[in-house]
Amino acid sequence: MEAHRRGSRPGRPLHILPTWTRWAVRVTVLCVIAGVVFASTARVGEYAQGMAVVRREGRTVVTSAVSGTVQSIEVRPGQRVEAGQVLVRLDDAGQRAELDRVDREYEQRLIELLRSPADDTRRERLAALDAQRQIAEARLRERAVTSTQPGLVSDVRVRPGQPLSPGDAVVSVEQDAARTVVVGLFPGHYRPLLSAADTRLFLELQGFPDSRLEVSVRSVADEVVGPAEAMRYLGSDRQGALELSGPVVVVETVLPSDTFEADDTEYRAYDGMQGILEARLRSETLLETLVPALKHI
Repeated sequence: MEAHRRGSRPGRPLHILPTWTRWAVRVTVLCVIAGVVFASTARVGEYAQGMAVVRREGRTVVTSAVSGTVQSIEVRPGQRVEAGQVLVRLDDAGQRAELDRVDREYEQRLIELLRSPADDTRRERLAALDAQRQIAEARLRERAVTSTQPGLVSDVRVRPGQPLSPGDAVVSVEQDAARTVVVGLFPGHYRPLLSAADTRLFLELQGFPDSRLEVSVRSVADEVVGPAEAMRYLGSDRQGALELSGPVVVVETVLPSDTFEADDTEYRAYDGMQGILEARLRSETLLETLVPALKHI
């Protein structure tokens, strides 16, 4: 309003203090230099994430060789078993009845042969019955699911009265030297950047956000495979537990121990637990990220 009332009369001249100007220029130059140094030295990492599945190495899943109904369970979790020990019995009434019938007929033919040792026909019939008896005994043995190795029963997956098909999982047995490993499934295009010697991996288990821990890489697969092949690698007992899309590369890692810590509490890592594996692949300076052309200089 005062300038409007004065009209065209000039106002007070603008005074610029030289001291303030010099300090402003110095501070600006220092900020630019510090920013350039920071951008040239600070590094930005590139990370890849993959699905992780905890596995117990040295753990065998015993399966049923024949179809049938579970009649009895002979073991319990935590029990030590020996190789060949019966774990589960299937219904075997029909097989026992067949074996009893063959045994009775065999004994009858044997008595007849002893009465007439020179009768070759009876001798041939007895030999045929002996073969039938061996087949009947083998079929009866198939009704008993036995352990293939000594160890501890870690899991019983059936119940009495449950119908089974060939290949169905029955009992899990762990060797004494079993250890915990983690299988990672990374998108296939990361394979050239993954190395067993240089890659650092960090595991975060599902449901435990504070469980982040570093794991050591044991091996990286040479080939990139499809979802079906990856699921075969994990095992038939993982069918339906994971949803994979696109090619993946399999990375095996080893946990430092069978336990992990979360929320100041120690937990055991169980077979089948899932999580996320994070791998640091490479890094570049912030200046190279902002100006990609500098990478080629």
